[in-house]
Amino acid sequence: MKPNSVNFNCARRKYRPRKIRLLLIAESPPSSRGFFYFPMTIGKDHLFRETMKALDLWPRNEPMRKGVDKRPMLLRFQSMGLYLLDTCDFPVDKLRPMKRRKAVLQQMPRLIDDVIEADPPHILVVKSTIFNPVVMALEESGLRSRILNTGPVPFPSHGNQRVYRSSLRRALTKAHRLS
Repeated sequence: MKPNSVNFNCARRKYRPRKIRLLLIAESPPSSRGFFYFPMTIGKDHLFRETMKALDLWPRNEPMRKGVDKRPMLLRFQSMGLYLLDTCDFPVDKLRPMKRRKAVLQQMPRLIDDVIEADPPHILVVKSTIFNPVVMALEESGLRSRILNTGPVPFPSHGNQRVYRSSLRRALTKAHRLS
């Protein structure tokens, strides 16, 4: 079965907290099938692995190999009031930059509807390529004050893992202080 937006959204909804404390907004599910909310790791689960390390749900110095059952960690993520939405509900990581930007902009109305429906008090936007369009769309929807980061949080790969983890921890501390 090829993952599509229905599979992604179904997997995501299983772990939606009753009350969302902090919403993470990422770019899209990966084409690698290593989707954050799928139950098993594929070995390239960068966002999931580094998020769990930042939350101390996975040992910081231990690699996360293929075949790890993510469900206990996803339940803890959910119980902390954390939730992840993607700007695009289908993979865009293999698209050329122009098509990728176009997909992000076309998906913005759906994302904003999803954010309004989730009604999170705090939002963290992950990935520099989506930061400006997401912030502008949230601003137009009156949600700018909920965004915790003033600049992009890098995606946790290619040497940005430590920056991502510390940015997420700072956002959680800020969200807790503001709540």
